Amino acid sequence: MRISWDTGTRFYPEGVSQGVLYPQNSPGVAWNGLISVTEKGDASSNPLYFDGQKYQEDSVLSEFDGTVVAFTYPDEFEQYNGITKGLTAQKRKSFGLCYRDNNKLHIVYNASAAPSSDQYNSLSDTPNPVAFSWDISTVPMDIPAARPTPHLVIVLAQANTAALAELEALLYGDDANDPSLPDPLTVISIFESNTTLRITDNGDGSWTASGPDSVVFMTGTDSFQINWSSAVLIDSDTYTVYSL
Repeated sequence: MRISWDTGTRFYPEGVSQGVLYPQNSPGVAWNGLISVTEKGDASSNPLYFDGQKYQEDSVLSEFDGTVVAFTYPDEFEQYNGITKGLTAQKRKSFGLCYRDNNKLHIVYNASAAPSSDQYNSLSDTPNPVAFSWDISTVPMDIPAARPTPHLVIVLAQANTAALAELEALLYGDDANDPSLPDPLTVISIFESNTTLRITDNGDGSWTASGPDSVVFMTGTDSFQINWSSAVLIDSDTYTVYSL
């Protein structure tokens, strides 16, 4: 089948909102005044040569770094900004962070902040608020069956609504619990426990699909069909499928 363009729904990231700072050993707090969060791309490659000819291009694994810009920040962030009891240049601790755009929910672990230079100007008839900026570096967390990472991304349009609600109750708090930062295994477990279609890797080159009869059903003695949004046919012999 010949490919076509501009026939589907277009999704693109826009805006930043619902920022939350997660201090160590205390509940999360709203981060008001966020202007932007820049996720820096630092992926690179390592070319290999033999007799003056390139024969291979190895990708260098990247790490998650970024920049946060805001008009203000929570009082709880002072210690992570290197300020303790009014004293600057103190040891900075690591913290957690979450934020979202119109398309994705981002969760960041083990972040450390390095503030940029702040410039304070004389007052004038035109308000000119100071925008604070921090370079953010991270230490990866262990992830089951994947490379360690400090950054989880949930695509809102594809997320199970029950799982997303359960995760948001942890991240943002509810009537019974304060906001908290769940570890990556907990986040993965929330979505696994709320999946409608479950794909299990059997570890021997085979896999198992399980779900309601309306989602996974036999079409013959040795054939079956999956009718779910996470099963996408690429061509007559190729497809992708994942738990959702």
